[in-house]
Amino acid sequence: MPHHAKPLMPVYEFSLLIQAAGTGLLFLLLVLVYQKIRLPALLEWIVSWGLLLVGLGLLWVAPRLEPQRDLAFFTHAALLAHALFLLRGIRRLRDPAGGRLADLVWFLPVLLLALLTSSSKTSPSAMLAFVLAAAYVTATVFFAATPGSTVGRLLLSISFLVWGVEQTVVGAALLRFHEPARLPGTFQNVGFVAMLLEMMVAVGVILLLFEASQIRLASEMEQLRHSDLLLKEKSVRDPLTGLYNRGHFNDVLRRELVSARLAGVAVSVLLADVDRFKQINDRMGHAVGDDVLKFVANYLTSCVRDSDFVFRWGGDEFLVLLPRTGEAAAAQKAEERARRLPHIPGTERLSPSVSVGWATHRTGEDFAGTLAEADARMYAMKLRNREPGEPGSGLPPPS
Repeated sequence: MPHHAKPLMPVYEFSLLIQAAGTGLLFLLLVLVYQKIRLPALLEWIVSWGLLLVGLGLLWVAPRLEPQRDLAFFTHAALLAHALFLLRGIRRLRDPAGGRLADLVWFLPVLLLALLTSSSKTSPSAMLAFVLAAAYVTATVFFAATPGSTVGRLLLSISFLVWGVEQTVVGAALLRFHEPARLPGTFQNVGFVAMLLEMMVAVGVILLLFEASQIRLASEMEQLRHSDLLLKEKSVRDPLTGLYNRGHFNDVLRRELVSARLAGVAVSVLLADVDRFKQINDRMGHAVGDDVLKFVANYLTSCVRDSDFVFRWGGDEFLVLLPRTGEAAAAQKAEERARRLPHIPGTERLSPSVSVGWATHRTGEDFAGTLAEADARMYAMKLRNREPGEPGSGLPPPS
């Protein structure tokens, strides 16, 4: 008996299987990458290639079904939805905040377009190919204009441009031959070409997403660095006045003394104390007292140079460190700071003033002696600033 060989699978169907295999690999790759780089655009593309895989599966299965179980509409809907999510993904790459749920209303025209192309009297497959070609050319333009990896954008733009041209040529051939199985041998190999293009797309997407993730990582690192600087800044600041706190003084002093010694210049210090501050707290409340401290802090800050440092020394005392400042200049600054204090709002009954002492550090001496000298001069001014009848017993002795 003659042996009848089993017919081989048509080339077109085999090329569809190859393209489906490439699509499945790309889909799996995108899923794996999404586990590491959770970008909204990547999620859109996972859906897009999942729909492409479904559409290719339906294209391969459809010829094996009875005519009454024609799946043309569902096939066209899956492939057109693939194009929709492809373009949505590019949009999300350009604007991660976009892509609202309301955008899914685009499914309505997609379904309508699927209905129109699948029921076309001319050639349903040709109409579908032309629509996909338009989507791929649009993707080419969008990828070319999207910021990111130059090599990645180039690969993606070339891939989708060639894919668009391929779909246009196939669409034109289908207008003549009507059915994919009747296409000439060259055209029946389109699945192989598409599979190669999808591999190029995979490389382009990885390059694009890798650079996007690096940019996002750099942005997050910059935010962390900024937060760290803010925390460090807060750790050396007084929470009420915003001035440097006493704990930060030693670090600044050590640096300034070394700089002064190398430059051969003097370092001076001012100590300022708010007069009658206890009476303000007792008679007007601590809230007014806090406002007075903040007012004096702002006043002292506004009067110094950029190179000077103002500290909340404790309670109602403030310290001003004056690099490159000799005795005469320090004495003048102390007198001016005490004399020019503006009126403090809300303290009309007490009219608080400030007493300011000064001292210039002598090389080789302990800075504690410099502070004691400034404290003594501040105490002497405080005695002069007492109003008639104001008790002096509450004044602390010089430290």
